[in-house]
Amino acid sequence: MKVACDCNALTRAVQVASSVVAPRSPKPALGCIKMEAHEGRVTLLATDLEVGIRILLDKMDVTESGAGLVPADRFHAILRELDVDTISISSTEQETTIEAPGAHFSVLGDDPADFPQVPEFPESGAFEIAADELLALVERTLFATAKENTRYALNGVLWEVEGKNVTLVSTDGRRLSLARGKCKDGPAEKVSAIVPSKAMLLIQRCMADVSDASQPARVVLGEKEILVESPPVDGSRRVAYSRLVDGHFPKYDDVIPKDFDKKATLGAEAFLSAVRKAALLTNEESRGVTLKFSAGELVLTSRTPEMGEAEIRMPAVYEGDPLEIGFNPNYLMDAAKVVDAPELVFSFKSSSKPGMLTEGKTFIHVIMPVSIV
Repeated sequence: MKVACDCNALTRAVQVASSVVAPRSPKPALGCIKMEAHEGRVTLLATDLEVGIRILLDKMDVTESGAGLVPADRFHAILRELDVDTISISSTEQETTIEAPGAHFSVLGDDPADFPQVPEFPESGAFEIAADELLALVERTLFATAKENTRYALNGVLWEVEGKNVTLVSTDGRRLSLARGKCKDGPAEKVSAIVPSKAMLLIQRCMADVSDASQPARVVLGEKEILVESPPVDGSRRVAYSRLVDGHFPKYDDVIPKDFDKKATLGAEAFLSAVRKAALLTNEESRGVTLKFSAGELVLTSRTPEMGEAEIRMPAVYEGDPLEIGFNPNYLMDAAKVVDAPELVFSFKSSSKPGMLTEGKTFIHVIMPVSIV
């Protein structure tokens, strides 16, 4: 293999591919990125056998077709240090040479034949969703997945697709996040799947760099796998692949409360700022902020014996009897950060029941309260 590449485009692509590579693997090939060159195109492949990515870089100067397997960490480190426009890369069976003006690297790797297959995007069976809409759905649910849980279904995000509607749901047992969006050419009958958190993070990275976020991404949701193809990113296309989580997601409709009798309408940015301020005087032992709602006002308070106390006031349109309720401020901030509207609505039943934060009908976030001593 011998190819001349745009250094900046290749560096960004290798950075994304490196995020898939397992830091420790008994199989050396899995610590590498496979680079294939053929007819003006360079393809980068990376996988940990559960999640994978295929990045297609077009308009490359390929003088000799072939493939090379390069350790991901060394490949990325070298590219970051090369402040040039174009680099030359050539590979033999177990060695890759990277050349730039004043620099020459010979990197030992592995045999490309040892690298596992990374699926290509299929020619049919896909539905489309705008890249910015898919990114918003991911950002509104990924943060609420369980980080460590023996119930593997909670370590992923539930996807439900039917017709023009896409719904993503996540929960870690203490909060639940639901986001709704629109798609094109979705299945006539509802299809459900649980996508692992690592795959969701990869999809997020792919969509965040899209050149024109209004362009559609394509998604294939199969029985055992999901493939997501991004719109163009700096002249490249990215195909994220993942196996699905084998498990049963909780019946989320049963978790979403429906009998609220108290409601507060708040400025989204003002609420996020107020919670941040109140959280400054909390710690791991007293991880709680009290919200006191009354007509026209919300008062947030926090108290830590060794640090002091805080009181933050902000305007609120409040309907219902006065209420005092405690929440983990991190959970409040996580939800408020992804609200994409000037206002949000916070609904309650009592101080011992979950609160529900909403943005119209597209975002619902249910949070369990905490007791404040």
